[in-house]
Amino acid sequence: MITRRWFFSVSVTVAAIVGCAGCATVPDAPATVGENYPGTCMPPESSWPTDFLESLPSESDAVGGSVVGLRLEYVDSRWVWRLRGADTRYDVLGEQKNDSSYGRESIVDVRTLETLASREVELTEAEQQRSESGILDAAQRSGEKWPSPLIIEMARVMEGSEAEWRITTCDTETNEYSVQVLP
Repeated sequence: MITRRWFFSVSVTVAAIVGCAGCATVPDAPATVGENYPGTCMPPESSWPTDFLESLPSESDAVGGSVVGLRLEYVDSRWVWRLRGADTRYDVLGEQKNDSSYGRESIVDVRTLETLASREVELTEAEQQRSESGILDAAQRSGEKWPSPLIIEMARVMEGSEAEWRITTCDTETNEYSVQVLP
């Protein structure tokens, strides 16, 4: 009996440590969109949101489910995407829990989309509401196209009682930002 209890305690502790291995390495988001950019909003060799949003959930461990937000950031002399997505929560017995507030935030390389750091997050009320038009549809309706404008942030926000997409784009020639809100 003591051996089982001890084994269970050790297993839970190891799982918690392993599951949270990357938690502390995700830096806090800058206070404003574009903060710390090195004079331009156009990273060399970047991936554009309209190019990767559809395939990302099935091809990357950066998000566990649908993407509910992204932001282009310049962190430690490196361009990255901060991605927020819905995720699945499991209890200590491995049973799936129905928890719409559970999410994952990841920092990924802007060129390769390799996950550099990841942590669990609680999704906002707006992020928990599913959009009839998904993030890819909203990105396409924003007018993003090569070479300009580039989406530098997509966030789910509450507008009255409805969750909407707030999309910030950057004119890659002038570095001027535009914000639009789309259903």
